[in-house]
Amino acid sequence: MDYERLTEAYSAMEQTRSRLELATLLAGLFRDTPPEELAAVAYLCLGKLGPAYDSREVGLSDKSVLRTLALASGTPLDNLQANYAKAGDIGLVAEEALAAKSQQPLFGSPLTVSRVWERLHALSLETGSGSQERKFRALAELLHDGTPQDARYLCRTAVGKLRLGFSQMLLVDGLAEAFGSREERSMVEAAYNRHPDIGWLAQRTAADFSSLADVRTTPGIPLRPMLGERLSSAEAVLEKHDGESAFEWKYDGLRVQAHLLKGGTRLFSRSLEDLTPQFPDVVDALEQALPTGVIVEGEALAIDEAGNLLPFQVIAKRRGRKHGLAEKLEEIPVGVRLFDLLYANGQETLDTAFTERREQLETLFTPSDRVACTTLLRTTNAAEAEQSLLDALEGGCEGLMSKALNGSYRAGARGWQWIKYKPDYRSDLADTIDAVVVGGFHGRGRRGGFWGALLMATRTPTGFETVCKLGSGFSDEDLATLKQRLDPIQRTGPPAGLKWKLEPDAWFEPELVLELLGAEISQSPIHTCGGGYAVRFPRYKRQRDDKTPETATESDEVIALYKI
Repeated sequence: MDYERLTEAYSAMEQTRSRLELATLLAGLFRDTPPEELAAVAYLCLGKLGPAYDSREVGLSDKSVLRTLALASGTPLDNLQANYAKAGDIGLVAEEALAAKSQQPLFGSPLTVSRVWERLHALSLETGSGSQERKFRALAELLHDGTPQDARYLCRTAVGKLRLGFSQMLLVDGLAEAFGSREERSMVEAAYNRHPDIGWLAQRTAADFSSLADVRTTPGIPLRPMLGERLSSAEAVLEKHDGESAFEWKYDGLRVQAHLLKGGTRLFSRSLEDLTPQFPDVVDALEQALPTGVIVEGEALAIDEAGNLLPFQVIAKRRGRKHGLAEKLEEIPVGVRLFDLLYANGQETLDTAFTERREQLETLFTPSDRVACTTLLRTTNAAEAEQSLLDALEGGCEGLMSKALNGSYRAGARGWQWIKYKPDYRSDLADTIDAVVVGGFHGRGRRGGFWGALLMATRTPTGFETVCKLGSGFSDEDLATLKQRLDPIQRTGPPAGLKWKLEPDAWFEPELVLELLGAEISQSPIHTCGGGYAVRFPRYKRQRDDKTPETATESDEVIALYKI
């Protein structure tokens, strides 16, 4: 398939914010795509070279691509840099430069999806001396043979900023419409939750749609994690769980899903990122404690010399580190508190009752100072649950997670089978909120040159809804960091599927998740969350790099907090 067919679809998708229209455009694209190219097209629609747990990327910076554009278009580099500083979008600069090229090439090879895909993969493998120059030449060759519109998306893909503003779940919509029906979307999503590789899913959906019902957990492929609802009283939790529940300490750490395989253990984050290289000590501890052939889930925690649990900010210093890891292994010891068993004895255990999964997990290993199960209380008594909450807080935890005794593990779903139970006095709200940055307001005075406030949004099944304007709680260092994170993801209009009334000075791709506190939830005429609710007096707490927009707080959860 010609790459131009793909970029035409990209262009059309940039012109609409309707989720239904986007899904229809994707469906048409998928139906037009030859079966052997479906996986590549699905990945490229996200600007990726593979699933979330595959860390491959082209590895070219904006500066490098501008140098390549100068070579491919004949435009002076200084002019390109000036245009980029003004536009803020490497793709638009590329399209303009190639469109203005005075002489079109007489010779060239057709620019196909397969050729682009193979070349981008080859670029991702280029390392060592001279690798950057080889990348420049390879990208310049693709630009030489493509249209100006192709250049817009090639350059965006090369720097990892495709800027279409939608996620994997919109591709799930498109696959359902292309090869099944909108009414059968839940079957496509269920398969994706168990096997979250959008390229693999695209091929299987096209080849045999009905077989999606048979998709099961595959060791080595992370499942999308189950999520919980929120309540602030033990009585309410027990009522939801028919009078008896398992109250489990909720640790302030990094959620990990561990696959113990014959070829070695792999660790995945809540957002499906491969954490294995960053936590070799956790891998060693798990392999000493557990047999191969199991998938377990737990919380990785920083622990001091006295055995006390340290807050998330401490273990976050280990996350994403490529250099100086050996020193951090000594400086920040990490242990694991396991809370679920997802696969054992050659079968997934997702549909097994929680109590059975927990009992099976506890029989798999002997606890040590590094690996143990979470502290858990099974009770019908609200006073006992409240005391467990106090014990958890004293032990350095952030609250309790209550689990229905007969509950299954619903990968990728949120439901009342799991309920976060935190006290009102931990913040003015019963819990913090993880919201997505969708817009920014220019700072003034001391905040001049930075984003002085941010437009935050909660998640819905079809997109996002604004929930507050966040402008307090930022240190000077926070403001500088947020500017670095947000400037490269500016977009020309609101993200797809966003409902909004308050217009910011700039829009952003919905990528960055921030945790925030607030005084209360109130009705609001200028925010769209749940039809008109907002966080009152919001305060920034921290970035949540372990979360994606798909796992941010839902609008329904905010409404539930309003009713508490």
